[in-house]
Amino acid sequence: MSEESWFFALNDSDLKEGGMEFVRVKGTPILLIRKGGVIYSLFGKCKHMGCRLSKGTFSDEFVLKCACHGWEYDIRSGKYLGDKDEALELYENKVEDGEILILL
Repeated sequence: MSEESWFFALNDSDLKEGGMEFVRVKGTPILLIRKGGVIYSLFGKCKHMGCRLSKGTFSDEFVLKCACHGWEYDIRSGKYLGDKDEALELYENKVEDGEILILL
């Protein structure tokens, strides 16, 4: 069984309030979103066709919309709004010494 570890994702100053950044952490596509001072870390590709979610938009209601086919996800839970059984994986994150780290 592999042990989880913290890995560098992005400099904290590079993720602005209301912004999104697509990163790869140990080969895993991750979308970072800062909203209301909170950093959300989600799997960075849509469950539908694998489109990069960083090309989409998110609303004041915490809804991330994929630019390819309009699939919508709640960034707080990763849940796809069209089917309660579909969800993006969420990743724990922390800011340490000016860096955003992701637990993988």
